[in-house]
Amino acid sequence: MSETVLAEYAALKNRVDDLRKKERLPYWRLVYADFSLSRIAEYLTLEKSGEAQELLWRLNRWVEEHERELDRTAKPEPAKISIWNADFVQKLLDALQAKITAKNHLIPVAERISFSKSMELAKKRFAEGNLDGTYSELFSLRNLLIARLRRSYRARAAMLLYSRQSTAFGRLPTGAVVGLYNSERTLENALSLVGERDAIWVEDFLELYNSLSKITERLAPAARKRR
Repeated sequence: MSETVLAEYAALKNRVDDLRKKERLPYWRLVYADFSLSRIAEYLTLEKSGEAQELLWRLNRWVEEHERELDRTAKPEPAKISIWNADFVQKLLDALQAKITAKNHLIPVAERISFSKSMELAKKRFAEGNLDGTYSELFSLRNLLIARLRRSYRARAAMLLYSRQSTAFGRLPTGAVVGLYNSERTLENALSLVGERDAIWVEDFLELYNSLSKITERLAPAARKRR
C-alpha cells in the first residue's frame, strides 16, 4: 500500500473535518464527503490503490470547490467591544469588597469562605483583562450578598420580636413566633443550640419551625371536627 496515498487520505480527511467545523455547510452536502472517505478507506484496506486514488482525486476537487465558495461568501467577524472600562469595573470591585468587609459580621462563616473565593475569582479575571467576566462575577456576588443580608436582618428582627414577647408581662410568645409546640423553653433551647454555631442561622431554624406551625394550624380544624 502506497504511503503517499495514505498521506493524501489523512490530509483530505482533515480538510473535510475543517469544513464541518465551520458549520456553514448543511449536513446533506457533507454526506458525499463522508461516503467518499468511507469508500476510500475500504479500498485502502483491500489494497486497491487505483480505485482509492480515483476517489481521492474526485473528493479533493469537491473539497477545493467548497473551500473557495466558503472563502468567497465569508463575512468578517464583528469586532468584540466591551461596554465596560477598567476604571468602572475597578470601582465596582473596590465597592463590593468594602461592603463585604463592613457586613462581615452578618455573613455566616461558611458563606464568608464562598464569598471570598468568588471575590478572588473576580480579581483574577480583572487582572487578566477580562472585564466582561469580572462584571458578571461581581453581579452574581452582589446578588448573593443582598440575599444574605436580607436573611440576616430578618433573623435579627425575629430574635428581637421573640425577646420582647417572651419578657413582656410574663406572657408566652405567640405561635407565629414560637412555632409548633408553643413552648418558650423548647424554643429557647433550640435557638441556643443553633446559635452556638452561628447566630445568623437562627433564621433558618425559625423558618422551618414556623412552617410546621402553619401546617399544624391548618390541620387543627379537621382534628376538632373528628372529636
